Amino acid sequence: MFLNKNGLLISLSLLFTLLVSGCSTTQQVPPESLSLSQARYGHATVSDGENLYVIAGSHGSKFLSDLEIINPETGAKKVLKDILIPRRYFSAVWDGKHSIYIIGGMSAEDEIIRYERKVEVFNTKTHQITFAESLPYPTRTNTAVHLNDKIFVFGGSYPSKRRKSTESTAIVSVLNITKNRWKRMKKMPTAKSTKAVVKDGFVYTVGGFDSKLATDTFDRFDPVLKKWQSMPRLPAKISAHSVTMLKNKLYVFGDYKETTATYSYDFDSKLWEKINIGYKASRHNAATTIGDIMYVTGGNTGSSGPYHDYIQVFKLDK
Repeated sequence: MFLNKNGLLISLSLLFTLLVSGCSTTQQVPPESLSLSQARYGHATVSDGENLYVIAGSHGSKFLSDLEIINPETGAKKVLKDILIPRRYFSAVWDGKHSIYIIGGMSAEDEIIRYERKVEVFNTKTHQITFAESLPYPTRTNTAVHLNDKIFVFGGSYPSKRRKSTESTAIVSVLNITKNRWKRMKKMPTAKSTKAVVKDGFVYTVGGFDSKLATDTFDRFDPVLKKWQSMPRLPAKISAHSVTMLKNKLYVFGDYKETTATYSYDFDSKLWEKINIGYKASRHNAATTIGDIMYVTGGNTGSSGPYHDYIQVFKLDK
């Protein structure tokens, strides 16, 4: 599916007709049948500019340990089974070279469910797994970004004896990739499980869950000055969502309650907008961008399912 400049979806069949008639030169995207080999939620999806890497997650109560490599242009797919620590509700980032760092979350190994400290490093060239220094503060539903040869991990939740459940944290941990060492950074303004993107050297955290309620906070972090700045609040409180960038806009997909929720933030106008681009309902999904195409993978629409194997594709006209 495509999104035109007026925010309307163009079907693939219509696109094909336009291409044949010579009325458009828009690049064709993968067919709507593009899907995952395994329906999943609580997973991660990252790209290296060519392939989608769909990592672990869960199907029902089963923790997954596979990694799907998908070329969205050709539809070619390779599934690496039982290669990872079975985990869900974690974060993963590509280092801009040939490594994907898999961080935090809940794992299920040797019939023991734990908050996972081990940081797996998947080599996109050799498909081998190595380990970076362990995460000093293991959390579930954290979020991570790569910037200037460092990996920043924001928030998440951890077990709390006081609450007898989980409690959100504002901790920010930073991995220096070259030195393979973690250190603490200035905390987030709000303790929460959130999602983050990088733009122009800044990190933006979007919405999230603070152990009690979803939030509408939108904050910018300057890693040089180590300062936080409040940004325009979202139109609604959201959690269990995914985020990605396309050109000069930030896109938000899904919400725990309003599973069809879709928003965009324009960095030029500094305005949020609730949009309708035909996004299919899901929460605990994962989003990423390759070139000028956004991909949203998997997710669920209820605690007991259904669990989704679809890959949603969105593209803006040039």
